[in-house]
Amino acid sequence: MHLPESRPFRCHYRHAVPGQEPIALFIQLRARDADAAQRLAEAAVGRLVDRVEPAPFPFSITNPAKEV
Repeated sequence: MHLPESRPFRCHYRHAVPGQEPIALFIQLRARDADAAQRLAEAAVGRLVDRVEPAPFPFSITNPAKEV
């Protein structure tokens, strides 16, 4: 099975609580491009994303998953 190349993205959005100022949050995920990242983030958080930017993921000390 071939998996498409993915890159890390950070998708910023706002969360509002009635009677309070909205707060800025972000979700970080991997996707093939910025459009796919935006669609994934909007589906995950249930609201529109303000902006999408490339984001470095921290180095992992665990072994990556291997296809069996």
